[in-house]
Parts: sequence; structure tokens; C-alpha cells
Amino acid sequence: MTIDMPQSGQFRVLVIFGGRSAERAVSLESGQAVAGALRSVGHTVGTWDPAATPMSDLHSADWDIAFPMLHGTGGEDGVLHRQLCAVGLPWVGCSIASSALTFDKSLTRARMQRYGIQVPLGTTITGRDTSAPIQFPVVVKPARQGSSIGVSMVRRQAEWGPAVDAALVWGSEVVVESYVAGREVSIPVIDGEVFPTVEIIVRDGWYDYDNKYKSDRTRYRVAPPDLPANMNSIALMACEVCGVEGIARVDFRINETNQAYVLEINTIPGMTIRSLVPRSAAAAGLSLSELCDRCVGTCMRRHDAEASDDRAK
Repeated sequence: MTIDMPQSGQFRVLVIFGGRSAERAVSLESGQAVAGALRSVGHTVGTWDPAATPMSDLHSADWDIAFPMLHGTGGEDGVLHRQLCAVGLPWVGCSIASSALTFDKSLTRARMQRYGIQVPLGTTITGRDTSAPIQFPVVVKPARQGSSIGVSMVRRQAEWGPAVDAALVWGSEVVVESYVAGREVSIPVIDGEVFPTVEIIVRDGWYDYDNKYKSDRTRYRVAPPDLPANMNSIALMACEVCGVEGIARVDFRINETNQAYVLEINTIPGMTIRSLVPRSAAAAGLSLSELCDRCVGTCMRRHDAEASDDRAK
């Protein structure tokens, strides 16, 4: 754990990143970006990598608030949030329950469908089925994983078994969805406010891990034209029905008839130089520093109001 001396002494913020998940490399980059952004606007910033320092060494009294940038298992699934709750440290982002819900793609699909939000045709399988339950092409993905890790595009029967095996590496439940041909877009929702849509344009293949984080050929278009008129309201509703707060990103596919399908909600989205949320915020006139500062302030005001209500009871 490292600690910087305060500049303007606004808040003491502990940025949490790294961890042991398959998304560690991305988490390290995101966390370093957020830590630097918060330092630049005068916060006292510390960093904590749970893979390097045990929870028992974390002194919550040293901090006003945590800023989780711990992608993947152990971070986005509610585990970290339970730990922070246990030591009484408030955090930027979702509750324990909403984190656990949205990290599970199967549960998220069910919640969307319950409230009439359109998702791709699909199902959840357990174990290695010998044939696809829906017609090809399909997308096969672990129910609880991120950054397209363990995800495969399957266009024919010969690809089915290896795709399921690749997903099962990351857990016993596998989500199988019909591939929605068309456009891929993402809408950040930050503390209940919709930010500009970002369209992802992949030159080779699909938006897999390499095209997200390594390829120089992936292109992004902010506030693209000709989107469904109800996209923003769908993104807001998706977050509302899942109890999502803080910085979130709702991912969509838009088919050839301009129908929008929700793929997932990411509650600790990437903050790397390639990431979608910083691009969207910049289009809205906010630097990464301003965005992170705003989220810390909003969370602290909410925490102080809740503490005041508790004292009044």
C-alpha cells in the first residue's frame, strides 16, 4: 500500500486495484489512471492491491472513501464490497447486492426480462452439453467473468464443444446467446445520468480481449447517428432495476432493424486510455480527473446524508 501526502486535502481516497482475477492487468492500468486523476485535483490518494497486501493490514480509519477499480472476480462480484462494509469504509459504486447481481450474466438476463428489457435470445447451461440449445451463430460466455475472457463466437457445430470448454474454465454456468448481427454500442450511466454513447467498430473479428486492449485497428465513435430513440431510457431503466449506482456502463447490440438488446451492465468499467467511459466523459466535457472527483463527492454526500439520517433515528 502506498500513500501520498495531501495537496488540497479534500478527501482521503483509497483506490483499490490489481487483485488475482483474470482481469488483473487491466485493473492495474485502470487503478493507476484513477489514482493519478484524483491526485491531480488535490485528494490524498492511497492505493491497495489485495493480491499484495492482506485485508487485515487495511486501516479503514486512515481513509474517507474507497474507489474500487478491481475488475473481475473478487472485485465486481460483491466480495470486495462485503469486505469494505465489514470495516465500515464507504465506496464509490454499487451495493453488495447489485454488484453480485450484475456480475452474473444469467441473473442479469433474468432481471432484464422480468422488467421487459430486451436481451438476446438465450439460455444458461451447466456442464458440457453436446449440442447448442439455440440456432447458430451463438455467443458462448462464462456466466461470471468480464473483459470477454472465456467468450467465443460459435458459427458451426464443430466449434461448440471447444467454446463450452473454454467458458467452463471460469465456472460451472455458461450463458449461450444468439449473436445479434449489427452494431455494438455502450452507454455510460454515472450516478443516474446518461453520458454519450460510444460505438465500437472492430476491423477484424469481434470485440474480444485483443480487440479491446491490444489492437490498434479498433475504432470508436462517440455519439454516433441513427441510434434507436429509446436507447438512453433503456440504459437508465437497466441500471435502475438492478440498483446500480456510481460509474456503470450498459453494453448493447443493435440489429439490422434498429432494435436494441442489452448484453450486460459493467459496474466497475475500465478507465484505461482505450476504455469507453473516459471517451464518453470527454465528449460530455469532463476530464477523467473531473469525473472521478465528481463521483467521490457524490458518494461522500450520500454517505454523510445516510449517516445523518441514522443519527436522527
